[in-house]
Amino acid sequence: MSEDQPAREAVHDDAATTPAAQAPADATPADDAPEAEGTGFVQVNRRRAPRYRAFVVTGLVLAFVVAAVVAVLTPPSDGYSQQALFGYLFVSLGVVGSLLGGLAAVLVERRSGRRSASRR
Repeated sequence: MSEDQPAREAVHDDAATTPAAQAPADATPADDAPEAEGTGFVQVNRRRAPRYRAFVVTGLVLAFVVAAVVAVLTPPSDGYSQQALFGYLFVSLGVVGSLLGGLAAVLVERRSGRRSASRR
């Protein structure tokens, strides 16, 4: 804060602390008050579905790691450099990894779909 700007003072709302704002002693607690129509609890089934994007991205990350390791460990050949080998491997393994990640998400969803949690 600079010296040119005045300091902001906290503004207190005294209305909330006045006796008129406080509940009278003979008031009933909120638990004993009758419920308004339509405000009761409703039983719902909560379905926990997996996030497909996380599974697909995990498959891509694993494909990246495998492609990098194979490209580094493989000596360059006459036809391809290590960078080209990495690119080819990453594209091909990326497709396979993302498909396997999506398949894993579908299997997890099917398994969790049978056990939906009942909540109030």
